[in-house]
Amino acid sequence: MRRETNRDRILNASVDLFNQSGTVAVTTNHIAKHLGISPGNLYFHFSNKEEIVRELYQRMCQETYVVWSDKSGGNPRSPEEFVEQAFGVFYKYRFFHREMYHLRRSDPALTNNWKKHLAKAQRLMLLQYSHWVRQGAMKPVRDKRELQFIADTVLITSNAFLNFFESEQKPARNKSLRAGIEYVLKLLKPYQVH
Repeated sequence: MRRETNRDRILNASVDLFNQSGTVAVTTNHIAKHLGISPGNLYFHFSNKEEIVRELYQRMCQETYVVWSDKSGGNPRSPEEFVEQAFGVFYKYRFFHREMYHLRRSDPALTNNWKKHLAKAQRLMLLQYSHWVRQGAMKPVRDKRELQFIADTVLITSNAFLNFFESEQKPARNKSLRAGIEYVLKLLKPYQVH
């Protein structure tokens, strides 16, 4: 296991602070103070907060792709395992799901990355569904529009669920996470092989 670098520490602390207080309220000075480092040390690694946000977005995307890639060695993940693991990533980076509209409006580079990620996530969802059909967990769906509807509904619901139950006064908790997992699994239930 590799040693955590200052860059890693900055990114990890940023996730915690952004989840807790939001990206607007947290400055690079807050992050540096939280870590007990000088702002200059932070700026050695990142020119500004936008660079931190972009790098965190790339990390979130990569962690999401690991869940979608189904490299579990042997048996493919069940729909239940897949949804739980995906929600784990969503919860870890929940500030993105809460603030993505604002972040995209203020950063064209992030908007571009978001569009690419969304297109890839839709393709991966369809691929994941075909894995479940082959493993006998889901019913085949012949109508491409219906299959696209399933993928879109699962993605939209998963991305929006924690945001729906979270406010500044009441952050998302494990109870919200469980509710989101159960809700998405109910969306998939009519398509499951019983």
